[in-house]
Amino acid sequence: MGTIQRRWFLIVIIILVLGMTGCGNDVLNGKEIVSIELECADLCKTMKTPPFRGNAYIFDNVDDLRIFQRAISKAVKMEGKLDYGVMFFIHLVYEDGTQKKFVLNVADEDGRTALLVDTANSGQGYEIPKDQTTELRKIIYKD
Repeated sequence: MGTIQRRWFLIVIIILVLGMTGCGNDVLNGKEIVSIELECADLCKTMKTPPFRGNAYIFDNVDDLRIFQRAISKAVKMEGKLDYGVMFFIHLVYEDGTQKKFVLNVADEDGRTALLVDTANSGQGYEIPKDQTTELRKIIYKD
């Protein structure tokens, strides 16, 4: 193989590897969620009928965790500055015992997308697609 052919071959291999591993934003860093605490924050506390009793709700059902895992993993990084209130804090516990805290805004309205923000970087938001937002809404608001 000539030098030019080797370079093209190398470029194709690199593109294939990047395509398979993805260049996207892995908000979960490839970790599996084992427990979720959803905490009612400012906007939730002003609701006429909050989605759960008390200040927080623990999700540990495998099906619910899968819905959250899928929704968060499909979140798309947003561009620009954010201006938002806080509906929920979501505390994730991963299989390795580490924990992470996010803001999660999921309105009880059809057709909306959810907002996910890492509290460690409150200026960077992630939009959860409508389909996954609908699934989250069902388990949060018990629709």
